[in-house]
Amino acid sequence: MKKTFLAVFFSLFISSIASAEIGLNVGVSAQIGSMEAKGEEVSSAGTTETSDTEEALFGTAGLFIEKDLSFLPGIGDGVGSRISIGYDNIVHELDLGTQTNVRNTTTLKAAGATVPAGENALKATVTDFQTIYATVNVTDWLYFKVGEVTVDVDTRFTKNGVKSTDYGESHELDGTVLGLGVQKTSDNGMFFRVEYNSYDIDGKSVVSTGSDSKFTAKLKDVSGETARVSVGKAF
Repeated sequence: MKKTFLAVFFSLFISSIASAEIGLNVGVSAQIGSMEAKGEEVSSAGTTETSDTEEALFGTAGLFIEKDLSFLPGIGDGVGSRISIGYDNIVHELDLGTQTNVRNTTTLKAAGATVPAGENALKATVTDFQTIYATVNVTDWLYFKVGEVTVDVDTRFTKNGVKSTDYGESHELDGTVLGLGVQKTSDNGMFFRVEYNSYDIDGKSVVSTGSDSKFTAKLKDVSGETARVSVGKAF
């Protein structure tokens, strides 16, 4: 879906080049905030083996591109010039750290045998943090933002130090973002923004593929807030 959106986005850009004002914004941004996530691991018998809630600070840097809708018939330089669609993505990976748990007792296998006690560890890294969004300029300096978020997470799961792919290694999470910001634009088209964002990202359940036992890892909803600053150029 992201590739389709980008194709449409650049088609809109090309179709507007012939106009006196392109209505295009490009820029860089940095944000810092906190996210809270709840997770648990449940056995095939329905018993919760581990459960935890984590809150962490994080920071990202990214690039964005936006196009206003002034080219649309019927709205022209009125409403269309105040509404923009945009695409944003981080330019680096984001290390989420490593979570470990220790099984002090053995657990029944799916086949009725036992699993030796030991330490499990999960390392997670965000490789993509894409946002498709729309902004509405309420005034010349105040705007609202709403968008859809897709987060790609790569994981590395180990059992007693041995790498395992029981829970897979690549996962995609979807969510939404709501934001409010202020912008100051100079006569030469350079602009500066300060923005508040609230994220709500859906969770995911993954059933292990291991032959020795069956567990379900559940990541419940992830929510958080960020403060963001951006610098860009309007064309």
